[in-house]
Amino acid sequence: MPPFSRLLLLALLAAGALSASTTRLATDKPIINFRLPDFTPEGHRSWLVRGSEARYAAEGLVDLSELNLTIFTGDADDKVETLILSPSARIRLGDRLVSGEDSIRIINDRFEASGSQWTYDHAAKRVSITRNVRVVLHTQLKDILQ
Repeated sequence: MPPFSRLLLLALLAAGALSASTTRLATDKPIINFRLPDFTPEGHRSWLVRGSEARYAAEGLVDLSELNLTIFTGDADDKVETLILSPSARIRLGDRLVSGEDSIRIINDRFEASGSQWTYDHAAKRVSITRNVRVVLHTQLKDILQ
């Protein structure tokens, strides 16, 4: 089981242990104020997934409400590289793929983007947006119309 999946399983078990007096795990109950970090092999923060509510959807799948995904540089500087916001999302834990049908807003120093029907692949650090795409570049484009 990948470390990322183990972290989620531990979070689900802890939530179940806190909410019930027995050791039975109820997968139909949401986790409120969900937080799930991921780290590089060197121990640096890679991302932090947060949501107002998380629900177990299926093996290796988690549905989130109010996604706030912070992507870090993954080095000792521990700087925020990109922020991804969406009203809802689904996380595939095994391959760290996040997707959603609702709107998405991506913010970083170089650009802002928005749209809907999107996928974020954390291994490739690539976002694909298929509907209503809007991109604003925060850079100077010299001599583009010559």
